[in-house]
Amino acid sequence: MNIKFFIKYNPAGLILLMVLLVGQLVWQVPVQAHSRLISAEFTPSRNNPNNRTFTNTSPLSGVCSNAHQALCKSLGLFSIATGVSNESTKRGNGVDDFGRGSAYFSLPEQRTITVTSDTGETATLNLRITGLAFRYADVGRPEDYVRSELNESRGCRIVLNNQNHDSSMLRMFIRDDGGAGGRSDCSFKMLGDKEYQFHGFDIIYELETPEPLNMKNGIYRGRSIYTMGGAGQDIDMGDGVNIVDQFLFLDFELKVNHMFALEFPPGSETAVLQPLGGWSQWTDYKKVPATLRKDQHFTVSGSTNFSVDLRCEFPLPDGRCGISNGVSTVPLDVAITMPGFLGRLDLGFAEALDYPLTQSLAHVPRFSPKDGAVFQRRSYLRFEVNGEPIKEMVTHPGSQYKGRVTVIFDADM
Repeated sequence: MNIKFFIKYNPAGLILLMVLLVGQLVWQVPVQAHSRLISAEFTPSRNNPNNRTFTNTSPLSGVCSNAHQALCKSLGLFSIATGVSNESTKRGNGVDDFGRGSAYFSLPEQRTITVTSDTGETATLNLRITGLAFRYADVGRPEDYVRSELNESRGCRIVLNNQNHDSSMLRMFIRDDGGAGGRSDCSFKMLGDKEYQFHGFDIIYELETPEPLNMKNGIYRGRSIYTMGGAGQDIDMGDGVNIVDQFLFLDFELKVNHMFALEFPPGSETAVLQPLGGWSQWTDYKKVPATLRKDQHFTVSGSTNFSVDLRCEFPLPDGRCGISNGVSTVPLDVAITMPGFLGRLDLGFAEALDYPLTQSLAHVPRFSPKDGAVFQRRSYLRFEVNGEPIKEMVTHPGSQYKGRVTVIFDADM
């Protein structure tokens, strides 16, 4: 019996035939706008095979890119410098409250962004602005950063104060609701009756990425625009605000680097079926074997979904392949065992252990890594004839039953 295996990697169009066959956007940026990149990547790792999430690879900017990196890392925080210039100002009203004339910020609801690959595949991610980092200084005295006026807060909590540094006051706060709900206000008590300059204005964010197992290889890109300023803006800084840089463009880039590989030993293109204990029971005692079998071993590595399909030279009505001597045709049972991979069976999911394969246009079985990525997992295809058909075969001594079975591995790459 000859076997062909197809390995198909879609959509790259790479078809390896062994006798085994496995398988401008132009952004229009308005004047006074800043563009920042938020990027994440998924690459399977032997050191962390159970990982099923993206890793944030965004260029460092803002408060978490300098001496506060360790603090941000310990708190799981990421920052982006918005680029708000020190020509932007805020006029405080000197009222001892938490109103819009104080150091006031209204932060937007969670935003869902669609990212698209070069081949048109789409996915969605969620961005939450969870806080801000900023410095206020008296106009004309940039060395005097405001500290004592901003000790109390409402709707947020301070996570960085820097009271020990006279000329490098940078305050960072996190909103109480975590940013997953709607808009929420954060304000500090109070801001004096005078004009202040912004010196540094960073957003603190959380990125909720999609499940990479459900995405094909490629780079997925998207964009979202936030406005900054007073009332009605996405990032509302209260009353008395004059923001020179009104627009913040956030570019998103998700990179998916799945791997899928099969390794078959030489000679796997031919399977010779034999009784489990050899032919001696038949040659010596004419006892018909219960099973004729051959296991073809291979290793599989993968971090993505894939299907396994059959094509038969002699297809039978029940979906099985047949082998024939030209006079009679008997059914061949084909099954696959791949520990660590799940396949749908009987309306549920089960580990791919002796998983039956048939030729079917309506249902092609699909498999997924059980826990993240799988590396060089020992597996096998089992080809066998069982029971009564063997009695038919032995009535044709000297003939050869054979047939071609093509096994197609089609990975979501």
